Formats: sequence, C-alpha cells, structure tokens
Amino acid sequence: MIKHSLSAAATVEHRRGDPLVELARWRAGRGAGDRLLLVDFVLPQYWLPRAKPVQLTALYCMSDGRLQVAVTDQPLVADGAAPRDQYGQWVLRHGMASWESGTPMALSAEVVAKPWGREIWYSGVEQRGVCCFARGRGQTPIPWLQAVVPEAHLGCAGVPLVLLKILDPLPQPVLGDLYFELHEQKREVYVVTHVDPAAWPDGQGYLRLGFDPRRIAEYPAEQAFRQAYLEAVRAYETVRRELDAMAGQGRAPEAGQVRREQVLRDAMNRFTYLYPVRVGDVVAIPLQVPHALQHGVRTVEFQTPVYERKILSFAQRVLTQDHWDTQQAVQSMRLQAPPQATLPVLRRDQGLRLEQVVDFPDFEVRRLTLAAGASLAVQPAGRYSLVLVVDGTLDLEGAHYGSGQALFLPADWRGQFASAKAAPPLVLLWALPRSPDS
Repeated sequence: MIKHSLSAAATVEHRRGDPLVELARWRAGRGAGDRLLLVDFVLPQYWLPRAKPVQLTALYCMSDGRLQVAVTDQPLVADGAAPRDQYGQWVLRHGMASWESGTPMALSAEVVAKPWGREIWYSGVEQRGVCCFARGRGQTPIPWLQAVVPEAHLGCAGVPLVLLKILDPLPQPVLGDLYFELHEQKREVYVVTHVDPAAWPDGQGYLRLGFDPRRIAEYPAEQAFRQAYLEAVRAYETVRRELDAMAGQGRAPEAGQVRREQVLRDAMNRFTYLYPVRVGDVVAIPLQVPHALQHGVRTVEFQTPVYERKILSFAQRVLTQDHWDTQQAVQSMRLQAPPQATLPVLRRDQGLRLEQVVDFPDFEVRRLTLAAGASLAVQPAGRYSLVLVVDGTLDLEGAHYGSGQALFLPADWRGQFASAKAAPPLVLLWALPRSPDS
C-alpha cells in the first residue's frame, strides 16, 4: 500500500478497504466540524489485459456540509493544516481533479496517433489510452475517480462512458484515408467540423459509405457482386502485403509495383460509394455497412464504447492486426446505407435551435446552436451527459469553454448553456446515454 506521513494531522482519518463502504461508515458516524478521510484501496485495471491492480488512495473532505472527493496514487505528507486547507494543498500538490456534487467536470483530451492521422479522445478508457476528468490544472483518470465518487455521479464504475472523440485525418490522399471497415455492435455517428481546403478546394469532402448502386446493378445477383468485390480486394491485398514487406526491409518498390498498386486499388475502390459531406453534415453509420472517412475531413464522433470491427481493406499496412477480415465480412455486410434522415428539431426559439443528431438504442446526441448572448436552461436529466464545443464560446457557471473543449455533466447537474456575448454563435454537441447505468 501507499505509505503516507500523517502524524501531523490529528483530524485526518486513515482507513483501508472499499472506499465507498468506508465513506458511508464515516459519514454515518461523523461529528461536527470539518473532517478529512483517506482510504487506501486497490483498483483492478480492467481496461488493460493482464495488468496488475493499481494502488490508490481516495480523499474525502467534508466542509460546511459539502463533500469533495479526489484520488491519487502518490504518498501524502500532512502539513498539519485544517482539513479543508489540507485537502486543497494535496489536490494542488499532486495535480488531482477534485469532484463536488452537482458540478461539471472538464474532460481532458488524449491524442492517439493513427497511420492515417490522429484521434483525439475525451472519454475513452481502454488499452490504447485513458482519458481524464479535469478541474483547474488537476487531472485524474476517469476510472479512478469513478471508483471513489458515491452514487455513480460520474457514471457507474467499470462501465465505459459514451465514447466521444475527434477523427482528424491527414489531408493527403490515400495516406489520410481511414480503414474501410464495418461494425456489428458499435454504433457511431459523425458530425463534420472541418473540410481541409487543400484536399477539397470546393469545400466538399467524402466518406466511403457502402457500395455504388451502379456497380451493384451490373451483376445478376448480390452474391455475384460480393464475390467480384472479394476477388478485387484479394488482388489488392497481395500487392499491398508485398509493398509492406519491402518497406519493413528498407527496400523501395519498383515503378511497376507502384503502378500495379494504384491500378488494383482503384479497381477495388470502384465498387464502393463516395458519400459527399460538408461542414455541419451528420452521418449516422448503420451497423454492418462498410465505411471509411476520407483524407482531410475532420469529424466529431460519438460511438458505443466497444472495440470491435472487421477490416475489409486499407491502403497502408494494418498495425493492429495481421490480417484483413474481408472473407468473413463480405458475406454479412450491408451493401448500401439507407438515406440519411433530416434532423428533427426539438426546439426552436429566438436565437436558439436544438436538433436531434441521432437517436440510437443506447444513446442520443443533440446539437445546440445559440446566438451570441442566448441561453438554454437545463434541468437534471437523471443521467450523465457529455458536451463538446464545436464553435463559439460556452459560458458555464463562470467558466468559458472554446472550440474543441469537452465537459462531463453529472446526472444531478442543473444550470444553463449560454453563448458568450459579442462572440460568434455557439454550436455544441450534447450526448446522453439511454439510462443512468449506461
């Protein structure tokens, strides 16, 4: 366990065990005045395969009837200060994010490098990265704070949050094109926030989405189309693996090999459909429909927090697995996505527009647009929600959040979203799970 130096702190209680159980006992028997409780515990790192549990200490400060909570993996040295002051000193000294009931928490960004560019995560907890709650300059990994905050105010411990991230592909063709893949469980929606003018001068980018109906019509039956597509992918995969092997050996391909790769890639891609998108467009990705965001098109993505996919093809070396899943995927994939629905308008007032971006079984996403100085009152929803500012400035409880900043709103939060005065209109995306346990 972590070794603390607490001899100078007579008002600090120190225990070991389940932090929420010990907190309940401490609160039930607490006396008057400010008090401070430390609980050493062990947290399984469920997001890392075969990882050892991490040793942590929960900090609970009761002051003026308010409970504040933090957690750390560092040893604490008492300064002999009063409980509230001691708690504040530890939070600052060790860079922790402190939680208090009913208050929003910022979500710090975690950048995950990809062969096609990068992803910027805000709520992910998995082997590839762990995002953090943030307050001021302090940050704490999401699963750490979830494990010690009572009544699931930050979401249920061990249950992933709706995954919020940004897909930011490189602007170069091919190099910035994502995997052509499908999902069987993971629901996702894209909101286009930027189309690189160097890649798409007219402002219209693309998403590879399903297959070209004109090509499908060339075949007597769907099965014949599937087989022809599979053969085209297999031909391309052969040359792709040859080039990847040569690159691994430090050998440059010959001109004929480069040309062959281009010809076979074009032949394979001609089966697919390029769906046009512009800034502000929304694309809900249906299950089992192959898709691939194209270079230079940045999107905000909300998705079911599961890691599963089948890769049909990729114009680079796949780093996360040693095979493509085309043979299996081609039999179950849906060839075409249904038309994208017009977004329902949930509310429209002077200077305010609230739309429903997507309505999935496990979560929904809304888009709020506020003119400068306008606001929207929000009542407790009984479930947490995630907010990302796309444009403008969000004024929230005296703090200001700009483009690209994200927030976690606890289930008991009430307040208002306000657009800063004398500023561009505020556009934010707002995701809510379907139940408090999601």
